[in-house]
Amino acid sequence: MATINPSLTITANSSSASTPGPLSFALQLSVTDALSVDQVKTEIKDVDGTHGILLDASDFSATAEAGTDGAFVYVKNVTAAGSGRNIMIGVANENLSSDDEADRLFTLQPQEFAWFPWDCSQDIYEDANGSSTNALEYWVFVRTGTA
Repeated sequence: MATINPSLTITANSSSASTPGPLSFALQLSVTDALSVDQVKTEIKDVDGTHGILLDASDFSATAEAGTDGAFVYVKNVTAAGSGRNIMIGVANENLSSDDEADRLFTLQPQEFAWFPWDCSQDIYEDANGSSTNALEYWVFVRTGTA
């Protein structure tokens, strides 16, 4: 068993500051946690306009039980900033870049990232707009004891 210590800090000035923030007050949000993990997988994956599987749930759990089994996932679109090449993350092996795509969970613009818990009970897919190749970095930290 090993421990990782993720933290998230979000700060912003008040809207009346010389460099204004989005709120009428200054924002200071900070959270940390100690998570017990026993498996880690990482990769920088080429993502283009041909959708495909990002995370196969069966690679991490044979019989995932929600709330007990699972993992924590970090993903980042490491494509150069300003390139306008987005990466979509979703739960279906289909075109996730369409405007009305109900199975798309979120879109990462270049240099954006996400951190989220995952029950390892459903596959996660990736897609990109256009035919150019983008780069997606991911890390999966599997909870200790996940079946």
